[in-house]
Amino acid sequence: MTEPFRPEQIEEKATEVYITELLALADKIKLVREVVRKDADSLDRRMLRAGYVRKLWKQTEETLPALIREARAADKSVADVAATLGVTESYVYRVLRQGDEQ
Repeated sequence: MTEPFRPEQIEEKATEVYITELLALADKIKLVREVVRKDADSLDRRMLRAGYVRKLWKQTEETLPALIREARAADKSVADVAATLGVTESYVYRVLRQGDEQ
């Protein structure tokens, strides 16, 4: 004698399959994350990051004098400009002085 068809059985089985697949996917993600973290400290990755940051700084550095002069024209203090940009006050004064000479 066979049991009567119960739609709940399909739902239960599907849920079981989906949970198994999700757990397997979570394990794969965990493994990939561990590999990426391990590789993140490799010499090549650190060099790539340093190169990227250096390129960004070079692009920013070109516009920094104009930004400093604009900030001073907007009545920002030299101390505030230096602190915000992560440079010394003497650097800000030098940029301003060089702008006056041009």
